Amino acid sequence: MLPRFLIPLCWLLAMTAPAFGAPAEKSAPVDDAAQAEAREALNQAAGELPEGRFELLTEKLFPIERPHLGGEITLKGLSEWERRLSRDRGIDYAFVNVPIGQIGSVGGETYADNEMNLYLQWRPRENATVTSRVFFWGVYQQTFSSLANGAFARSQGLLTGTVSAGTDPKKSFTAPSALWWEQAFHRSGFTYRAGQLYATSLWGNNRYAADDREGFMNSVLSSNVGLPWSDRPRGLGLMIKQALGFGYIAAGVQDAKAAQDRIDFNSFFDGRLLYALELGMTPALNTDREGRYTIAVGYMDTAPGNQQSSAGLALSARQELGPALGLFAQLRHTFGNRVAQEIRTAASLGVVFNRPFGWGDDALGMGLLYARPDDRALRDEFGAEAYWRLQLTHRLDFTPAVQIIRPRARGSKGTSVVGSLRLRYVL
Repeated sequence: MLPRFLIPLCWLLAMTAPAFGAPAEKSAPVDDAAQAEAREALNQAAGELPEGRFELLTEKLFPIERPHLGGEITLKGLSEWERRLSRDRGIDYAFVNVPIGQIGSVGGETYADNEMNLYLQWRPRENATVTSRVFFWGVYQQTFSSLANGAFARSQGLLTGTVSAGTDPKKSFTAPSALWWEQAFHRSGFTYRAGQLYATSLWGNNRYAADDREGFMNSVLSSNVGLPWSDRPRGLGLMIKQALGFGYIAAGVQDAKAAQDRIDFNSFFDGRLLYALELGMTPALNTDREGRYTIAVGYMDTAPGNQQSSAGLALSARQELGPALGLFAQLRHTFGNRVAQEIRTAASLGVVFNRPFGWGDDALGMGLLYARPDDRALRDEFGAEAYWRLQLTHRLDFTPAVQIIRPRARGSKGTSVVGSLRLRYVL
């Protein structure tokens, strides 16, 4: 049997079968170089995938300069086929398998899981006027340790999660995190997405603090924990985005209480929705000094009449200081009665070195985190995390990391230390 998250994808592909596999429509040659450059800039602003985990879909084909273990391209024939598939058929994919193992300083408790992500993109139309695409993201996660991640974090006295997501150790978790239809109109800079949306990767996002399977692992440094929609991010909805001269403005609405293990059509029509608005500024001093500064607000009418509605504010800043150095900072706060994952306010800041010690494919990150619990009987949590992602081969990287955090319980002495090891294989 097919995994449940693949059923809606197969249905969508069946509906579009007559066109599937046809070459993506390409634009006619443009003689004016200035027009081509302007169109490319607008295309990038209007039609790009949201930064963060989705960027892996296109970046996995970038040339690895010098992996630690050998210089030959792993599965060279497959890489060439993937490039032809993207160029000639408008199809991109990435299969990512990432196991994580952790050990805590309190009692020597351990945690381990494995997450598989499948990203698919089909661009049936792509020319100077419009790009159309179907985008899919499915996730499968299995916990192997006796403690689920929430229980492991509590065993270390922590409010925050040592990874951004974890499952019940007795169950696996499968979900269609995204399945949307998208069109980007290049001349106007307008983009819309409709279908299954994933709120925590679409609103208030930051490239350097977006995915515990690539960068930082702690939930404050790798997700939008602290916002009311972070515990129910999946749901049917619509998102629109308008590129502007200084950046962009985006707005959207989606189901606020959908089931998370399937596309929930019934839940969408009960009027309990998430409304979101984001303003982004994208200054670029030059190609090596890109920046992104965003203000995102959201309102969740999760249960009319029973005082459970909430609003959230997310501030995010990212600034490149050249190809080797990036800075980031985030602040997230929930207003109202519904507080996700017990955190009222979360903040982080840090630095990522993209070419540490001359290794052009590695990344070294150092970040500080803060979390204020909704329960004021607990004290605020402060901590730090550092990781070094080593590119072992063209498709495999290895990341050791350490988190040092002051426990949430008042009167607790010392700190909790969590060591982590992570492998990531991209196919």
